[in-house]
Amino acid sequence: MTRKTYVDVAKLGDLRESYVTLFEVVGRPVILTRIADAVYAFDGICTHAEFQFATSRLVNGCEIECPMHGACFDAETGDVTHGPAEAPLQSIDVQVDGGVVRLCVDWADASDPV
Repeated sequence: MTRKTYVDVAKLGDLRESYVTLFEVVGRPVILTRIADAVYAFDGICTHAEFQFATSRLVNGCEIECPMHGACFDAETGDVTHGPAEAPLQSIDVQVDGGVVRLCVDWADASDPV
């Protein structure tokens, strides 16, 4: 069984509820969404036109919207809710422990600085 590697990304209190917040984590753009005390993490690049998301408010309180062509994704699952995107956002495993938000960075090379 492979052990997952997590890195601290933010404090829960620093994430605004009903917002998308963009971070660079181990060389990769990642977005976090916060709905109540739940936090969800996704790849920060739209699956439609490979455009990077930005920090913004969730649309309709529960959708991540790409600023380029308006594709929308469910803020909890990453599933497409409105085209032109057809593929969901890649979900990233997230933990909240003691008010600290941590992400699984298994995409990172073991030699990369964390």
